[in-house]
Amino acid sequence: MTERDVPVLTPRERQVLDGIKEGYSNRMVGRVLGISERTVKVHLHSIFIKLGAASRTEAVIAGIRSGCITLH
Repeated sequence: MTERDVPVLTPRERQVLDGIKEGYSNRMVGRVLGISERTVKVHLHSIFIKLGAASRTEAVIAGIRSGCITLH
């Protein structure tokens, strides 16, 4: 994967994906970030499209592999 192939997630999308990586529900991600559960869902939809993921697990794996998020 080249640098051009790395999906560009917004800072908020990265925060949402980090919450999902930690195993948080949409509601909990929203509480932590101070946004609504609906807004979390909108961000997740965008993340899924950008990363070509069909599930939360696939999104986290793709995010880690592409360098969008880290395990630490």
